[in-house]
Amino acid sequence: MFNAQFLGSNPLVYNPSRGIKLHEYQAGKLLDSYRVAIPIGEVAWSPEEAEKIASKFENGCVIKSQILGGGRGMGHIKETGFQGGVKLVDTPEQAKQIASEFIGNHLVTKQSGEDGLPVNCVYLVQKVNIDKEMYLSITLDRAAGMPVFIYSPAGGMSIEEVAEEDPS
Repeated sequence: MFNAQFLGSNPLVYNPSRGIKLHEYQAGKLLDSYRVAIPIGEVAWSPEEAEKIASKFENGCVIKSQILGGGRGMGHIKETGFQGGVKLVDTPEQAKQIASEFIGNHLVTKQSGEDGLPVNCVYLVQKVNIDKEMYLSITLDRAAGMPVFIYSPAGGMSIEEVAEEDPS
């Protein structure tokens, strides 16, 4: 993605900036396009659409609020206090109910600040058996001006707590 941020009143003078901010469903689509094995999933923009998508999964699914921030599982909905931005559901009706809690509201996480971030859609993915969780991310080391891979064999939802307990 390339954004030209114009400086001053002269539209010919600009400051190029690059940035990638992807929702999980967008990252999933990108990974899938390169044939990386990921759980099957679809995005829903309304509770009714979430119900329809959930009916495709025989054993229920995971419904994940989509915000541009982490810590969703331990967050809460600002407007209602509903706990968690990631939920396991067993039926399409549950998916519809959970989606109605998320969509159109703000999810507050450790990363979002007290105002939270808007949840405009949800990502419904198949349930899979997890043998082992790991954490892998790519971030930009601004001081070095290069990407850095961060890996931990003790991954999962609370990577921040893992880092505090064992910084190695």
